Amino acid sequence: MPPPFERHVFICINRRPDDSPKGSCAAKGSEELAPLFKHAADQHGVKGVRINKSQCLDACERGCTLVVYSEGVWY
Repeated sequence: MPPPFERHVFICINRRPDDSPKGSCAAKGSEELAPLFKHAADQHGVKGVRINKSQCLDACERGCTLVVYSEGVWY
């Protein structure tokens, strides 16, 4: 049986204290991204993709972070 998903999109929703030098994706609005991605995928008929919220991807200082697997592409 084939796997249920070809790709996974992990969106960091980690929240650190406001004074953290790294910042956090949640403080930059990432918690709002997952429903937007899900809606866009539905609207465009994208199949075989699972959109997940994740905890820290250790790149919060760069802005809202997400990674697509199996490709390992970071945004």
